[in-house]
Amino acid sequence: MKPITHLMIAGSRHSTREALAYARRVVQRAHQLGYTIIVGDNPNGVDMVVVQECRRLKVKVLVVGITNFPRNNGCSHGSYVKVERDTYRAAGGYLLDHYHTRDRWMVDNATLGMFIWNGDSRGTKVGYGYMLSRHKEAHLVTFKFKEARHG
Repeated sequence: MKPITHLMIAGSRHSTREALAYARRVVQRAHQLGYTIIVGDNPNGVDMVVVQECRRLKVKVLVVGITNFPRNNGCSHGSYVKVERDTYRAAGGYLLDHYHTRDRWMVDNATLGMFIWNGDSRGTKVGYGYMLSRHKEAHLVTFKFKEARHG
């Protein structure tokens, strides 16, 4: 029996067109390989584009969030996982914020990760670092916003 590969796709909510097109291609390739995708429920940016592409292709997917229902409407053919805030605690015993908890759960339940970064989003970079700290294969691809030129 072939092992199940869970690919976490995460990224910035403010992304370039190129980054979003790349996220779509990652979903398409994961679908070809028979992977199950793990993605957050953010209604913007990379999460939303990944969910839309999963819907279109009927890709195996777990949408993960902190509310009773996915904010991006999830995928009717997939599953939604609500992560409770008390799932993780910091070294000092205090609760982590909701999204930090959700992202840790996604990393811990993924086999490998693809992080699509806008060069600014702290959360994407933290998730990538956490995945590396768990000794899992992770890739960080950067699509920086172009700065406006004056003059």
